[in-house]
Amino acid sequence: MRILHVEDDDDFAELSSRSLRRAGFKQPVVRCTDGLLALHYFSMIEPESAPHVILLDLHMPGMNGLEVLHWVRQNYSEKDVAVYLLTSSDDPEHRKQAAADGVNEFLSKSPLADKLIDKLDSLIEMSNNHCVPAPA
Repeated sequence: MRILHVEDDDDFAELSSRSLRRAGFKQPVVRCTDGLLALHYFSMIEPESAPHVILLDLHMPGMNGLEVLHWVRQNYSEKDVAVYLLTSSDDPEHRKQAAADGVNEFLSKSPLADKLIDKLDSLIEMSNNHCVPAPA
């Protein structure tokens, strides 16, 4: 399973990486520190090399997570790329817009990792049981 983490907060990105490693995920996670870099990443890869999962921060400088989500959904379906929007905000408008753009799930960063860790653990278990590793 390929994971792209779009997150400008170094501490949260490190927490997420540690959680993935603790859960047994051994492949490298690609990290982009803002939305524009995420789009640049997509421009450099072949469509079949797209990440299976995007962990996407909502509030970032330059291009926010909702804008990235909108772009991803214009180019990839929900079955091709799962997008989990991560935020400390609980603004109903953000949830409404994310749902309209096809987010798989809207996850709160608070409490800081419990729900995210559970979700990542289940994604890794699903990957280990049902997915064939991508060629290197």
